[in-house]
Amino acid sequence: MNGTYKSSDIELVKRYSSMPNVLIGALTGLSDDQLDLSRSAGKWSIRQIVHHIVDCELNYLQYDRYALSNTDRMFIFPDFSGDTWNMHMQYSNRPIELEIRFFSLIREYITHLCDILPESLDRTLKHEDGEFTVRQALEHDNAHAQHHIDQIIETRKIHCF
Repeated sequence: MNGTYKSSDIELVKRYSSMPNVLIGALTGLSDDQLDLSRSAGKWSIRQIVHHIVDCELNYLQYDRYALSNTDRMFIFPDFSGDTWNMHMQYSNRPIELEIRFFSLIREYITHLCDILPESLDRTLKHEDGEFTVRQALEHDNAHAQHHIDQIIETRKIHCF
């Protein structure tokens, strides 16, 4: 990465870039039918969770890119409802292979920008509720993905696979 960063920053970016592999690991060995299992009635299936991770990641891509551009302009967050997207984007009827590749490419792209832009993690995004740094954005992105990957792992444990 350009600039001088602490080892924790290097670890943050490594974790960010490796999260697609963590997702793939959580999904390895699952059949197409198993992707439709959920933790309990009313909870999203593994398939729906994967689609949700990627749709959120697309939003995060815009935030992260805007922050990395460091324009000092206000960014207005679009309204996003996971349940609405789940229904209208038909999460439960779509394969996940393309989603996983998309997730990997997004993470690779943002990692690349962090690697080549000077002081990338200190750049900021201003929005209607304040501002955050790219560092904070990546921490959030990682936490969101890990939270849902943990749900996938929990679903596997519940169904003993």
